[in-house]
Amino acid sequence: MLIRSRLLPALPTAKWLIVGLFSTFFFAPFSVFSQVDDLKGIMRELRALDGTWFMPTDRGDRLEYWQIEDDSTFVGRGMRIKPENGDTVLLETMRIERRDTTISYIVNVRGQNQNRPIVFKLTQADYDGYLFENPAHDDPQKIRYLLLGNRELQVFTEGKRNNRTVTQEYVFEREFTPGSVEFRVRGGINANTLRGSGTLIPLSGATEPKFGWRPGWELGTQAVFNGRGGFVSINCEIGLAGRYSSANSAFDIFDDSLIVYRRDGTYSTLWLTLAVAPEITFKRDGRLSVLIGPYYGILLTSRLNGVVEPQGENQLFESNNDFKKNDLGVLAGLQYKLNFGKKDIGGKIGIRANIGLSDLDNLYVRTTKGTQQTNGRVSLMGVAVYYSVNLLQL
Repeated sequence: MLIRSRLLPALPTAKWLIVGLFSTFFFAPFSVFSQVDDLKGIMRELRALDGTWFMPTDRGDRLEYWQIEDDSTFVGRGMRIKPENGDTVLLETMRIERRDTTISYIVNVRGQNQNRPIVFKLTQADYDGYLFENPAHDDPQKIRYLLLGNRELQVFTEGKRNNRTVTQEYVFEREFTPGSVEFRVRGGINANTLRGSGTLIPLSGATEPKFGWRPGWELGTQAVFNGRGGFVSINCEIGLAGRYSSANSAFDIFDDSLIVYRRDGTYSTLWLTLAVAPEITFKRDGRLSVLIGPYYGILLTSRLNGVVEPQGENQLFESNNDFKKNDLGVLAGLQYKLNFGKKDIGGKIGIRANIGLSDLDNLYVRTTKGTQQTNGRVSLMGVAVYYSVNLLQL
């Protein structure tokens, strides 16, 4: 990004004194809001600059090449490739340095400003990018770097030309972006219910079972494989989920007067869950994304807290045998990048729904040999809210 070298004309000492006093009283209340904290964290984020960025133009490709010198210093070069012969022309050299309590962007433009460096101080670092300012320079006075993940770099400048404000935008793409991997941990709360469909009455005289929602919990880990384009990622998950649902049902086997099965209480189930869910971001490395994909659940434990009849040692009657042990379904949800605190831990808050496609019924089908009275299905259905962090950024 080329820097114009002309500085503002020098002012007499008296005028500088007036300007200084005016700046002290007028701008001091606002300077507090321009300070930048966590300089080490900002330098760590700026490491994403490392590499070669290019921008096609009518006069040949423009390049910015950045290299990490150490934890406090990045060095860069701005170049142009001549379209007529492919030769590379050096336009400027840049440095980003962290020294004491400031981060500076230092640029030397070839053949301008007597080859002396021009220094811009970092005044703002947020989701809108990294803003470097030098009010004493004319064009530009402001340089904003906005990194959109590993793929795109946007550079905005603002300056003065003939007392007019001039803005420019440069959009670079990374010449080669390797994919990256995140290892995340997540935790949240859920609400689930059992969903009955079809006929679940083994013999006459019974009533259809009624199921209801109950709150639960879930914990898990994620390996997220981020694609080179910045739009698509693949979430591979493994976790534990405590899923609960109320149930109220009673039916007989022999006649209307003999109640053989009764379930009136809350099913408490523990599942080991596996999922592979592609995640699509609405814009390149934006905050909001949608994910959808299959999941597989293995039932680890199941019990019913409430009335269970009949009781006994016969496994036919045990409530932990009411469900089949494997569940296959689909999950879908939204995620939003949301970081708490000054330290960037790659936080994401999410909401998702899951619906089981497998028939989990192992209670009704085992009481009859026919399918005309037990052609129904029992499946899981739920929703969860969770928060996840990137372990590599802790």
